Amino acid sequence: MQKTNTTPLMKQYYDIRAKHPGIILFFRLGDFYEMFDEQAREVSALLGLTLTARHGVPMCGIPFHAANNYIVRLLNAGKKIGICEQTSSVMDKNTKLFERKVTRVITPGTLMEDSLLDANQSNYLVCLSVHPRGWALSCVEVSTGEFWVNQNDKDSTLTNLAAALAAINPSEVVGDKDSLEQLKNKVVLPGKLTLTEQPAFEGDYTLPANWPALGAWGDKKKALACALQTMKYLSVTEPSFKTVLIPSYRELKDSLQIDENAVASLELVKSQEGGRRGSLWALLDHTKTAVGSRKLKEWILHPLMDPGEITARQDCVEGFVKNQSALADLSALLENISDVERIMTRTATGTASPRDLSGLRQSLLNIDPLSRWFETYGNIAPHLRALFEENLPVLREMSRMLYDAVDENPPLKLSDGHVIRAGYNAELDELRSLKQNGRKCMEEMCAREREKTGIPTMRVGVNSVFGFYFEVTKSHIAKVPFNYVRKQTLVNAERFITEELKSLEDKILNAEQKIIRLESSLFDEVRKTCAARINHVKAFAQIVSELDVYMSLALCAMKGNYVRPVVDNGTELHYENGRHPLVEATLPSGSFVPNGLAIGTPENQIMLITGPNMGGKSVFLKQTAIIVIMAQMGSFVPASAARVGVVDKIMTRIGAHDALSRGNSTFMVEMNETAHILASMTPRSLILLDEVGRGTSTFDGISIAWAIVEYLYKPAGGPKVLFATHYFELVDLENKYESVSNWHVDAKEYKDASGESRLAFLYQILPGAADRSYGIHVAEIAGLPAACTLRAKKVLKDLEAKKGAKISAKEQDMVKDLFSSPIVEEIKMADPDKLTPLAALQLICEWKKRINE
Repeated sequence: MQKTNTTPLMKQYYDIRAKHPGIILFFRLGDFYEMFDEQAREVSALLGLTLTARHGVPMCGIPFHAANNYIVRLLNAGKKIGICEQTSSVMDKNTKLFERKVTRVITPGTLMEDSLLDANQSNYLVCLSVHPRGWALSCVEVSTGEFWVNQNDKDSTLTNLAAALAAINPSEVVGDKDSLEQLKNKVVLPGKLTLTEQPAFEGDYTLPANWPALGAWGDKKKALACALQTMKYLSVTEPSFKTVLIPSYRELKDSLQIDENAVASLELVKSQEGGRRGSLWALLDHTKTAVGSRKLKEWILHPLMDPGEITARQDCVEGFVKNQSALADLSALLENISDVERIMTRTATGTASPRDLSGLRQSLLNIDPLSRWFETYGNIAPHLRALFEENLPVLREMSRMLYDAVDENPPLKLSDGHVIRAGYNAELDELRSLKQNGRKCMEEMCAREREKTGIPTMRVGVNSVFGFYFEVTKSHIAKVPFNYVRKQTLVNAERFITEELKSLEDKILNAEQKIIRLESSLFDEVRKTCAARINHVKAFAQIVSELDVYMSLALCAMKGNYVRPVVDNGTELHYENGRHPLVEATLPSGSFVPNGLAIGTPENQIMLITGPNMGGKSVFLKQTAIIVIMAQMGSFVPASAARVGVVDKIMTRIGAHDALSRGNSTFMVEMNETAHILASMTPRSLILLDEVGRGTSTFDGISIAWAIVEYLYKPAGGPKVLFATHYFELVDLENKYESVSNWHVDAKEYKDASGESRLAFLYQILPGAADRSYGIHVAEIAGLPAACTLRAKKVLKDLEAKKGAKISAKEQDMVKDLFSSPIVEEIKMADPDKLTPLAALQLICEWKKRINE
């Protein structure tokens, strides 16, 4: 990389770049960060900067004070940035250069600065290790200090890993080469996700002193290895992380698992358009704080499994619903609280700015008002009141200390001065006074000396040679004390200095530098004092975030006319007049058509839903899943009544998710995802299937759909299944299996004024099977040319006329025989618990071959 015959400055640049491969080096020169050579070409193209040259080397630069704007754009482009600063004020005599070092490496997953982060979004870095039987990962949010690990040794297909990553939504994934290759081959990754290759773990289990002992990790050594790899990676970007981050083991099965397709198709945290707007998170988010908004997102993606914990959350939400004054008073309090979670991480790592501590001070000034709120409304969230009172003494102490120490409106940078409040430190106050009133202090000293010596003509002066001095006329020389030191003799006077005068002079002349040093020292002491109490402030952040979420959910419940659901350990899922909250929000008030559901009973384990497209089948499927998620996260739900038996997994096969980049067709993706569902389901799972089998020929599709329904059927108690289909042949399953029931979306055909047949969607889910799919009517509504729809009606009429002849003699009889043949007995005899998904599909193919023969 380094060029021959370079200048000393360029040699320094290339040497530093060589030590930090793979990053764009922001090389500080004066008031600009400069980039050179091929990096200059790359950055100028990405950012639209002017490309110039220095000694024939291409270069471009950005003002250091506006660097964050450019850094965000480079991070969004998947780049990593090294900030190279001048670290010495003394120039090297040989090179005539100042020392420069990379002081910070910024990557998408290691951001701490508020200016680079979305306040409402968590920003996760995942370190991953994939092995033949499964995987392990560590997940860290460096701006908040959240750090946990997980390990799964029974997921060779990485389907559970895909679900975990969908919930985490990391900004950056770190892993060895083989792990990243498997990840790219088996998991659909977001387009902007940064993948960082690192050497594989070398087996060094030397743990930081503040981590749990090695023996505490048991058989989770792969997860521990990921945690250690994370710290190794972070030590390059910010060495002080090691004092803040302590990993814990998080068991993902302790919360409702939502697979990656469900996260996307249900639009939980991101709409189909790709942004937060239009998602469930945005709909429910009425929080006042950044910590509250992030907590709400976490609850949506990780609903609870314990009915007792869910009930406790519901009690808090209901407390706000029933007490408007409590809600209003808390809302006013929370508006004054900053993002203390992220501030404390920067404080603990030594990167907190004066504005950070000012924000922490302003937040902690709400301690006493919050204490009074708990005294009045403590019955709303008693567990948070107990936590608050436990930490209250320390928080009050911190509040007083920060109020006394930090100026009311400190500058952004410590070097700008006036960070420490007047009256906090006597020496600092004296220095500031000297700086502002230096001459006045000298005159006051001179006045004291005149009175003490009895020399009325003594005066204080200053020159560039001696500095400050006392001047005494020769008529009073005899009165000069012995401790005066003569410095200059004039015709009519003598000039003297004293130790006290020189001391004052030194203070005045060096006051500014001393002020900067002393303020820096005092600020560091305050920061360290706060850092030592990080756990107390994190407890405060937890209290604030939970209260904020309860308040937000209460506002949603009142605004949306939601009801408190009953959540228990039963198997039944029942709701009346349920609504899809996202769809409802886009429609005029009162126009959404509600529907009810009762599933998970001996009479209804599997619902087969038929009817035309656009009739509301998918909305019904999705609203059911959303009602379960909202119920188990502790929220009220959009229904008039609801009972939810705890669901452990929500798995969906809705819509076509092609993976052409991996060489998979739509049908292959559909089968892969369905195979995962069949292999992963439990009696407590909720499974949503929409048009499974449509990606292949009709008979293949019917065969596969039929076999899947039978595989899902568990008379002794199986998963709750909503299966939307256009295969009307499947409705016969209701007659064969007691817990399979037919339902349809209602639509009415009518004649318009011209006598043309029209279709009206009624959006109601009713018992029984649909008799038609109304496909041509839907095509008309969609705007298909009239010539096409007229021709389609003619062809349909001809086919229906022939239905009793050729089709009944061949295909119709074959379809009829298909489900009364001996193969059905083989299906009954097959033990699904002993079949892998692949083996099940192979059996289906064999049955199809025999039927065709």
